[in-house]
Formats: sequence, structure tokens, C-alpha cells
Amino acid sequence: MKLRTVFLTLCLVALIALTGCERTQDALMDTMKPTGTTVEAVPVKLVLLIDYPENGKDAYLAWVASNAPTLQAPEEVTRIRSYDNRDQTMSPNRLVEFEFESFIDAATYLNRPEIAAILADLPNHSRSSRVHTFIERSDYAKTEDANFPIKSITLIDYPPGGKAAYLEWVDSISSEITTPPQLKAIASYDNYYGDSPHRLVQFEFESQEDSEAYEALEEIQAIQDEMDVRTGGWELHEFVLRGDYVNE
Repeated sequence: MKLRTVFLTLCLVALIALTGCERTQDALMDTMKPTGTTVEAVPVKLVLLIDYPENGKDAYLAWVASNAPTLQAPEEVTRIRSYDNRDQTMSPNRLVEFEFESFIDAATYLNRPEIAAILADLPNHSRSSRVHTFIERSDYAKTEDANFPIKSITLIDYPPGGKAAYLEWVDSISSEITTPPQLKAIASYDNYYGDSPHRLVQFEFESQEDSEAYEALEEIQAIQDEMDVRTGGWELHEFVLRGDYVNE
């Protein structure tokens, strides 16, 4: 197993040389988490935050369509989902999630030459792109495995030296967040690299009306107001599920 870990690490170094993107370098190196002689099997989510080129959304989507079969073919990736920002004037315009069962699966997937070539070509088809590697936390217990059409994401930075206090606060309000019936699923993640954003929280809804009703609840508004005090910074975006991938 140790030899396999070393081999995959060397493969990632080779992939970094191919991509030449600092953000991609960080994310790719994050997919390895050695613990002694084994690699911990922790679910990994690779998140891409993308801005379409100016007046070039259709061309970008055509490029995605031409590469979607290649991206979703490898067995290591369990799911790919893509979303458009409901407000296309806001950055990021697009959210893409790649889900893996382990770091080994993520590393194996990213080390495939055909996948590396597509990632290397991404900057040629987008105005900007950011890549983050997230590890799922267990802060919330409301999860339904379905493709709900509306997803709100909160990108959060922990306050300096205040991560533990923030998580204690989250634990105290988790029931208020998860109880409303409009919310169908929620999940929280830590940025494995420790980069900004430190934390990702995803809220899923069956409809736009449910999302708006949830945001209008007094207890939810009060929690959002307190976020300004409890975090080092945060932003909220709402996305609509697209159909670019079969296994969304």
C-alpha cells in the first residue's frame, strides 16, 4: 500500500506538470491523505466554480457536451452534477461537483490521461475557474439521495482561531436549520487543503418556491444575520440543476 501511495503521488506530480494551474495543483495534491502505511477511505468531493466566457456560454456548453462522455466514463467517479447560478450576473456562473468514495479513487481518476487533458483545456473555455477539494462533515442529519433541482450553497471562512467556536454554534442551531419541511437535504464540508473557502454547506430543495419560503423563515433570517458575527466571511449562491451529465 505504501508503494501504491508513492506511485500515485508521483502520478499526481506528473498531472500537475500537465495542468500548470496553481489552484488545480493544490486540489490535486489534496486528494492524497496518507495515514501511516494506508490511505484513509474518506468520501471526496471535487468542486469546480466556473465563470462562463463573456458571450461564450453556448460555446462552453458545447465543449462540455463533447467531453461529458469521457468525464463520466471512469468507474472511480460516482457522480457528476452541474448547476447554473440562478443569477447569471453573479460569479461563479456555474457549479460542477465530482464525487468519489476515496482519495485513491479521486487520484486515479484525475491521473487518467484523458481526464488530465480536459482539465488542462478548461482555462481555454472559461473566463475563470476555481477547484476545491472538500471532505464531508457530520454536522447535519437531513440527507435524501435525490437530484433536487435547486441547490443553495454557502461558502464560509472560519474566523481566525475560531473554528471550534463556530462548530459549537452550528451544533446548537442544527435543529433550527434542518427542521423546516421545505429543506429536503443538507450537507457540510471542510476544505481539505484548509484554503478559502474553509467550509461549504449545501441546501437542496424541490422547487424555487420552497427555497424562497425557507429563506423567508424568521429563524433562518436570524441565523444568517448572526453569520456575519460568527464567521470570518461568507457568501450565499443559489444554483439550478442542469442536465450535462447522465449520472447527475
